[in-house]
Order: sequence, then structure tokens, then C-alpha cells
Amino acid sequence: MSEDNTRPARIAVMRGQADRVETVQRYMPSNYTAQAVGDDVVIVGYDNAGWTLHDYVIPRLASGLHRAEEVTA
Repeated sequence: MSEDNTRPARIAVMRGQADRVETVQRYMPSNYTAQAVGDDVVIVGYDNAGWTLHDYVIPRLASGLHRAEEVTA
């Protein structure tokens, strides 16, 4: 995943799902990644060409019954 310093990274968390990180990673487009952090899965990336956190990543995860919430400041 290449960084784009003109846009802020988007971050989402799946609480208590660390054991599913490999499955969750398969749902990610190339501009997003998922990593286990403690008991949670943290998703980080940059919106690009329709591959967005709210319009693609979170709905795609939901289609597999995985719930993710964006982390905002």
C-alpha cells in the first residue's frame, strides 16, 4: 500500500476479532490493510478511486458478517 500524504489515512477497528485477521485481510482492496492489534483487527488505508472505507471496505466486511467501525479523532 503506497502512502498519499495529501489525504489522511482512514482507520477502522473490528473489536475482539483478532483471530480472524487473515480472513479479514482477504476482503481488503490493495489500498487498505488489516492487522491484529491485541484482541482487535485494525484496518488502515487511503480512499482511492471508489475503493473507500465507507462505500467499499465496511460494506464488504459486513457482507461476510464482520462489523467494523471507523475510528475518528
